[in-house]
Amino acid sequence: IIYLTTVGIETDRFNNKIKKKINQVNNNLDVDLKKIKLKLDPLNFKIYTKTNSTTLFLSKKSLPLEYVKSEFSIISLLKNKLSMSNIEINTRSVLLNDFFSFVRLTSNKPELFLLEKIVKKGTIILNISLNLDENGDIKNDYKINGLVKNGQVDILNQGKLEKIDFDFNLKKDDYIFNQINLRFNNIIFKSEKLK
Repeated sequence: IIYLTTVGIETDRFNNKIKKKINQVNNNLDVDLKKIKLKLDPLNFKIYTKTNSTTLFLSKKSLPLEYVKSEFSIISLLKNKLSMSNIEINTRSVLLNDFFSFVRLTSNKPELFLLEKIVKKGTIILNISLNLDENGDIKNDYKINGLVKNGQVDILNQGKLEKIDFDFNLKKDDYIFNQINLRFNNIIFKSEKLK
């Protein structure tokens, strides 16, 4: 128990259960999992997990992840019902076009289609923190932080927004954009904060 609480173990024993759980959310969604590091918290009856270099696949599109952390209830594990409560996901640097293509496969909203067409270049890094209820549904206290670097958007033959850089913090009904820099027709725009 001391070893599990301080150092933890690496295993791939739960990979199939996690893949099945992800497949229940969307049967076109697949994940390439490496070994998962498990650490025990016996006082709170929790197991903390972390896996590095994971990739999500959705209809042949991929989203590379730096790491995924989560926590499980020991009681749910003993009942053979793998139930996650908190999930933290960090992506690697992803091309904006690839990111919008991936997200559009999950939700075919017209604004995502438009973004996929007008965004010409740039990268995004995301840190997503989610809490799940007992049914596995995402609670409204999610947090999404990240940054966009060197973006370029063509505004339907009206000009280009170039060298777009900013970081962001998103919560339900609260969107904050910081350190916004961009150029439009050789005019530089800067803003410290946009809420």
